[in-house]
Amino acid sequence: MKDTRRSFLRAVTALGGLSATGTVVGATETVDAWESDRAYRDGDQVSHEGYVWRAYWYTKGDEPADTVAVWGRVGQESGTDGYPAWTADGVYRGGVRVTHEGDDWEANWWTEGDEPAAESDLWTRIGSSDSSDDEESDSIDGQTPVDRHGQLQVDGTALCDAAGDPVQLRGMSTHGIQWYGWDEFLTPDALDALADGWTADLCRVAMYIQEGGYETDPEGFTDEVNQIVEAVTDRGMYAIIDFHIHDPGDPLENLDHAERFFDEMAAEHADKDNIIFEICNEPNDVDWASVKEYAETIIPIIRGHDSESPIVVGTRGWSSLGLADIGADGPQEIIDNPVEGDNLLYAFHFYAATHGEWERNQLADAAQELPIFVTECGSMEASGDGASDFDSTQAFMDILSDNDISWAFWSYSDDWRTSGIWQEGTTDDWTTDSLTETGEWVRQQIRGQ
Repeated sequence: MKDTRRSFLRAVTALGGLSATGTVVGATETVDAWESDRAYRDGDQVSHEGYVWRAYWYTKGDEPADTVAVWGRVGQESGTDGYPAWTADGVYRGGVRVTHEGDDWEANWWTEGDEPAAESDLWTRIGSSDSSDDEESDSIDGQTPVDRHGQLQVDGTALCDAAGDPVQLRGMSTHGIQWYGWDEFLTPDALDALADGWTADLCRVAMYIQEGGYETDPEGFTDEVNQIVEAVTDRGMYAIIDFHIHDPGDPLENLDHAERFFDEMAAEHADKDNIIFEICNEPNDVDWASVKEYAETIIPIIRGHDSESPIVVGTRGWSSLGLADIGADGPQEIIDNPVEGDNLLYAFHFYAATHGEWERNQLADAAQELPIFVTECGSMEASGDGASDFDSTQAFMDILSDNDISWAFWSYSDDWRTSGIWQEGTTDDWTTDSLTETGEWVRQQIRGQ
């Protein structure tokens, strides 16, 4: 795929040097008091001298004040639940919560100067500030996904939380970061929208190897993936680190790149509990034995630094569990000859306007035998374009829900194809007004609506 959006990888700047909207209020949980000996990162909020403050970048020891550039005052301190009090001069993005005249409110999208009220389309009342039986919105409970679920683990066929309970994560995949990466499309505000307005559990970071990707600048792309992972982590979401192979489809042909990349990635993020490694996006024109050999080479490298994070293994036939390969045994060859290791899952990808009832039936059967993660899917054709088939997509989603199979939808971008969920040219209006038809549909799925 040729794309002129990005002819070269821009120099990766430090996250702290990136701009952020100074007056956005973003508290969705209890705000702790500022501590002089504690480090804060972009987006962290604290209370200090009667106000809630937001850090714009890394800071330690800088007392929040209007004269200190690293801090921005975003609202009055909450009286009860920890949500900042609504102020007329505050700017609020979708998903943000405030308290006002005894009630808690959630902003439906970007708003400034609009007082929370029952008749307002901009605000939704979520409960009383002094009531113990507040009405909660679908998936926002004052905690981030990582707060709720902790370190993930695989038990049998299920992806489970730290307590061992099955969990289904829902979120988005980026497009290739050589075209839609940091400061090309992804920004702090774009990820704020995904985490807060969409209440997404995860963000998949798609790093192509060929097509102008990693092989052209290993150090630069490693830095960029690290930067995006840190930004996703700051927002309490799980980060899927995707080694995005297409052509060549045999992952062994990129083995040297993979060994270097995953050694550096696993070492860098070993102390995090929100990392998921996807070691080969879509193997194709290759047998299962080669994919398995590759996996059993890369997994020990990761485990040398990180013994716990889930690892997703791509499957033959463009991660179709082998269903797309004529004459293959499909999921059975994986069941009969699984990859050695713990906390492993197998990738399944679908595009609902191309794949239909037969693939759904095969997926439902395979889910009884294998731990599966849908690391990429879409409502359109497998090309990422063409008309969406939302009925078929919903039928797939029902199977994923019934079996607690986690998923990432393609793609969190303003791509001109059907798969782009933001209107082409979107750069700063991260409200529902800027969504495509695909974006409106998948946002509701992620929010559980």
